[in-house]
Amino acid sequence: MTPNLTLIQRSKRALLCASLVASGWMLAQPAVAQRLNAKLAADAVYSQLPELPQENQYVRRKGNKPAPNSTLVSRLIRYHTQVKGRSPQYRFDWKITLADYLGLHENLREEEYPGQSYLKTNPMESDRKLIRQFTRQQRLALTQALSDLYASQVPQQAAPPPEKQQPEPPKPAAAPDPEPISRPKLIPLPGSGSADLLRPQTTPKSTSPQSTTPTRKPTGEAQKLTF
Repeated sequence: MTPNLTLIQRSKRALLCASLVASGWMLAQPAVAQRLNAKLAADAVYSQLPELPQENQYVRRKGNKPAPNSTLVSRLIRYHTQVKGRSPQYRFDWKITLADYLGLHENLREEEYPGQSYLKTNPMESDRKLIRQFTRQQRLALTQALSDLYASQVPQQAAPPPEKQQPEPPKPAAAPDPEPISRPKLIPLPGSGSADLLRPQTTPKSTSPQSTTPTRKPTGEAQKLTF
């Protein structure tokens, strides 16, 4: 590869990183992905899943020296975190990365694949063939091991102390019930004919009974008294 081509690839990678930062993708990648070395993470996965192929027989461009640290899992981690900027804590994101290798999501690019800049042979096609040969159980175990590894590196935030409960203010005393208002009794209205009761009563004149017998004139004769 010519120096000019290498410079162009570096410029493309710089532009890619700048676009990721502008779009907010880099903010979604936790800082633990930057602190945890891809080689150390790959060694932890291989210790848990020793049946996975190492695929570290590649040779460096400079000096034709072997590159044993460039393994299949380390390149997978670099592609996931550095090239795609995906979160390493969630198994679903690792499944998306495996979908790229299986040709079911995004296409792998040789100019972006980890190891292409310092290895004599680009390992992209060989890595794709190996991952396609994995069984479903191997893929599930790989994604679970990777997500558990990175999730365990995230520091647990201490729970905030419980807030002190403020004493409730005293409730105001209930106001006494108001005394009932006494209402005057209503006098029933007089009925018809009651106006006559207001008239003054007059006593009737006493009349002496008139004698029906005629009065006799005195004759001077002595009257006989009968007993």
